[in-house]
Amino acid sequence: MKRYIISLFLIILTFGAAAQNRKQEKIGRPHGETDFVINWKQYYTYDEWVKIMMDLQKKYPGLCHVESIGKSRMGREMYVMTITAKHTGIDTGKPAVWVDGAIHGNEVNGITCSLYLAWYLLTRYDYDPRIYESLNRSTVYILPGFNVDGGDSYVRFPNTENNPREPFRPVDDDKDGLYDDDMTEDVDGDGELSVMYAEDPSGDYRLSRDGLRFVRIEADDWWEGVRFRRLGNEGYDNDGDFELAEDDLGGIDPNRNFPWDFRKENGKSYPLSEPETRNVLNFQLAKKNILVSFNYHNVGRLIMYMMPPEAKRPGPAFRQRDAATNEKDIYRFVSPRRVDPEYQHDADVFNKTVSAGLYILKNYKPEAGNEYGEHLATSYYLLGAYSFLIELWGSPTPFADTNQDGYVSDDEYKKWAELDLGGDAWVKPHRASHPQFGEIWIGGTAKKHIGRTPPPRYIEQEADKQCLYVVYCIEQLPRLSFGNYSVKKTGSNLYEVEVEIVNDKLFPTASDRSVQMKRYTPDRIKASVSSGTIIKPSGNAPAGTTSTPSYYRTQYRKDAIHAGETVEFRAKGNATQVFRYIVLSSSPGATLDLSLDSAYGGKATVKIKLSGKS
Repeated sequence: MKRYIISLFLIILTFGAAAQNRKQEKIGRPHGETDFVINWKQYYTYDEWVKIMMDLQKKYPGLCHVESIGKSRMGREMYVMTITAKHTGIDTGKPAVWVDGAIHGNEVNGITCSLYLAWYLLTRYDYDPRIYESLNRSTVYILPGFNVDGGDSYVRFPNTENNPREPFRPVDDDKDGLYDDDMTEDVDGDGELSVMYAEDPSGDYRLSRDGLRFVRIEADDWWEGVRFRRLGNEGYDNDGDFELAEDDLGGIDPNRNFPWDFRKENGKSYPLSEPETRNVLNFQLAKKNILVSFNYHNVGRLIMYMMPPEAKRPGPAFRQRDAATNEKDIYRFVSPRRVDPEYQHDADVFNKTVSAGLYILKNYKPEAGNEYGEHLATSYYLLGAYSFLIELWGSPTPFADTNQDGYVSDDEYKKWAELDLGGDAWVKPHRASHPQFGEIWIGGTAKKHIGRTPPPRYIEQEADKQCLYVVYCIEQLPRLSFGNYSVKKTGSNLYEVEVEIVNDKLFPTASDRSVQMKRYTPDRIKASVSSGTIIKPSGNAPAGTTSTPSYYRTQYRKDAIHAGETVEFRAKGNATQVFRYIVLSSSPGATLDLSLDSAYGGKATVKIKLSGKS
């Protein structure tokens, strides 16, 4: 009996697990989160998040492939995850979204957001119909950590919130002939880097009343307590120039090292001088299916976007098109920039995509991006991808601004730190011993994960809403299909067929920029007749018919394209295009057979029986 109960229990578990492994549409039910559990309330080191990537690949081999695209300057592998349903085709045969995080080493919440997206897609594939369809017809390339050297150092070691930022390349910042010789260093060994002060009767600072900060003494402040002099950032004067931490770790800004509009004063050296930027661009150049690109940065809660070239001449042809005119839902953001007419569709797509992001992310703001050798500009202008740069987090304003005036006062910040973070937000001023300055005080600043990167309790919130924005964009990759069609007999043995090609998604099969660069694969329709002939688009009536040439000039739908046996075109986003075929056939059962082949919009076929009234 005991053995029977155990067997029955195992059967229930087996069937229960199988029952879970299907698409669930009920809100509030599990969607795979427990299939691969990750703690999203911490930041991971390079070794830790690489292990997560490898474990995801092992858990979901039919959806995930991890490969190195090259090494960093310090020899770490730069791993990219390719996520797509392998059984529905190869990754390059589907439209794709690129996502990367932490091009700057101190922006490690970008690693979390990128990795969270991968986890979300993989764990939900067997549970969420939206994700199931998206990965069946699309590809997502994810590089969680761009600046793998700086990012690993930022997580593992004491650092300020602003450093290390660049990939490690020796640079003489203070021009003394020595490289990286005066870095910020953890003098008191508490795992945080702050600011050092010395007691000084003539000092300009004092402790705040709550004892958490050093504040400047105002001229009318009759302060008779202990005064302090600011020494500088926590560290040592290693080169004897009486300056602290003025030659820290760092190198060349990788987000000024890309080739588009490279400027030496910003990017130093030369375009793609850093192995990290070369590895990324070489990978992206090989993937012509990348239609959308996301770069995660911080700080500021911004959706930055690379708008097309600005109009050079005024006039009606360069008017701004209001993308929200006929759309009263989420598409409300309109850029004030006027663009050249051949790039207007790109401008409309950017407007609509940013508008959706503003709705999903709630407290973010839009901002046009810069060029100057940035990855954002290179992705659009050299790759033709719709490019977005997300400035994450920034400050606790949405959470701490209790009176909703857009500003966080000292009292509001203190209350937020005490109640939301349990008081664990500040490096509290404390005494320490310094080999060069003797007894000093250190502290008075926020801890590392407060300003530029969210504290642990907010990490998952930030990653989740960012994930939903990218998922929305994945869903909006092009999807072409045949729509309505009509057949009209216009003469003896002569038929006029009009058929719609519909892209019901926001993104086109190629951007205006890709078309200008000729860096795209045209969509193609092939037509054949089971019995008869397709009249080539000439504008003349075929011989032996009762129609006249004027018929073709006046009776066609104005938006229709007169098509022959093969037509190449580009499907725009949220658009329907009409193709017209003139068929000569004497067979009553003849069909017009159409085959649609779009590299990034899918394939479809339709058979249209030639029938109709003259």
